[in-house]
Amino acid sequence: MAVVWRGWDTQLRRTVAVKVLHAHLHSREEIRKRFDREAHAVARLHHPYILDVYDFSGPQAQPSYLVTEFIRGQTLRTFADEHPFDPPELAAACLLPIAEALQHAHAAGVVHRDLKPENIMVRDDGVVKLTDFGIAALLDPDEKFTVTGSILGSPSHLAPETIEGKPADPRADLFSFGTIFYWLSCGKLPYQGTSPAALLRSILDGTRRDPRAVRPSISDGQARIIARCLENDPAKRYQSAAEVKLELTQLLRDSGIDDPVRELAAFVRAPQAHAANVRARLVARSLGAGEEQLSQKRTSAALAAFGRALALDPQNEQARGRVDRIRRRERLVKLARRAVVAMVVLAVLVAVGWELRAAIRRVRATAAAERVAREKTAAERSARQQAEAASTRIVPPPPPPPSATASVPTSENSRKRTAPLPAKPAEALDVKLQVRQHAQVTVDDRDLGDSNAFSIKVAPGPHRVVVRHSCCEDNDLVLVVTKNQPVYKLEYGPPRPAQFKVLNAPRDARVVVDVFGRGPVLVGTASNPLPYSMTAPSQPATVTIGDRTLSIDLKAGSVNTLDYAQATP
Repeated sequence: MAVVWRGWDTQLRRTVAVKVLHAHLHSREEIRKRFDREAHAVARLHHPYILDVYDFSGPQAQPSYLVTEFIRGQTLRTFADEHPFDPPELAAACLLPIAEALQHAHAAGVVHRDLKPENIMVRDDGVVKLTDFGIAALLDPDEKFTVTGSILGSPSHLAPETIEGKPADPRADLFSFGTIFYWLSCGKLPYQGTSPAALLRSILDGTRRDPRAVRPSISDGQARIIARCLENDPAKRYQSAAEVKLELTQLLRDSGIDDPVRELAAFVRAPQAHAANVRARLVARSLGAGEEQLSQKRTSAALAAFGRALALDPQNEQARGRVDRIRRRERLVKLARRAVVAMVVLAVLVAVGWELRAAIRRVRATAAAERVAREKTAAERSARQQAEAASTRIVPPPPPPPSATASVPTSENSRKRTAPLPAKPAEALDVKLQVRQHAQVTVDDRDLGDSNAFSIKVAPGPHRVVVRHSCCEDNDLVLVVTKNQPVYKLEYGPPRPAQFKVLNAPRDARVVVDVFGRGPVLVGTASNPLPYSMTAPSQPATVTIGDRTLSIDLKAGSVNTLDYAQATP
């Protein structure tokens, strides 16, 4: 597009930079006019973090050129490749001035349209400057590639609407800002592709990894700002650079960095020493926040703070000890809760047992009363029948005197007695028990075996059912069987934590588990991975071991083997 020369201003006696438009573009009148128009627009921008424009040629001059201030330093790309911005808060401190520069430019109606690390200069004194405004707008709207076939600027930083040929507004600059923020925080670009077409498709699809999975030391707040800048829908992004500036300022203030300009200058002068200093302060702040949250019994917040300290310093004994203590306490609380549940279940069983016994007594008493009533009714009926027969019978002559050996006739009815009716037992019901996966099931201490479907006969009423599986805690429950429900679905108990065994990895490599919907969680190092709390018997996850990742189906209650040699760099 243009070539930059170092020049000398003979009038003001100062070193300047002269950017000269390539001859093959200068021959096109429309481009010369637009170059002139852009030069006028940028010349109106006077801001400490925007490159000053001193002079420019008119549309008829040959060649077309811009005269700007000369920067003694290097591009952000070159500096970051040599000196990573780690801890990630240094990336936020570096880009805060760029957000201010964009705010000023957008307020003046100027959209950069070619924001990338090569267009940000880092001066030797630590001041950053935004350069090359409007260069991307020099090509025709339908012309996306240079003569060599590559996309103008870096395609890795293009907003989706720019790729689709839609008009670019300030929110396109904020997307490009987000790609730089991701790259500076993680050390990798957010979108990858084996070809320009694949890269652009990745941007349009929004396919990228969570920055915390790439670098676990990135805070949740910083990851949230990056994610909002990189929203594919411009309406979901920040609507102005002023919003980004406020978010970055608050993020740095929450991290204890009240003067980001001074921090950036110190980092540029001594990158390694100052990065170590900032890291130590962030670790101390995270430990302090964790202790404060712990004192207020905010366990989740305390665990997050100590986890951040471990992400910044994996060997920190205080943070590791606190994490272990919190997790032990959580396990004890879970055991206590299960004990309470067991007591409640036992109380319910006892209450149900008393109620059953009382019901049985009531049924037996009712049956006995009905039996007595039936016997009384039968006796009264027999007496009436005998009386009626006696009143209507013809009296025969007197019989001869009975012999001494004659037996006295007795009525057949008088010899019969009504036998008591036995109580009918409750009729057993055909019941089907279903489990999502194979499990061992017992009903009233009767082992039904290991399956996912059982057919049994049981009496109506409550029954004790236990569902057992190695992946979960035992689910000890009371199942009330009724005539109207032939099928019952059983569930496992709470999932047991997943254990890990890491093979072929550096001992101090950090292990981060990222289950969809829960976000990345640091579980320690390869030599000492901690258990991971599960919410289901099996969950797909991405596991990062040091600088490599692999996909795995985590199994609750099992030792999951992670092979560093099979992970993807």
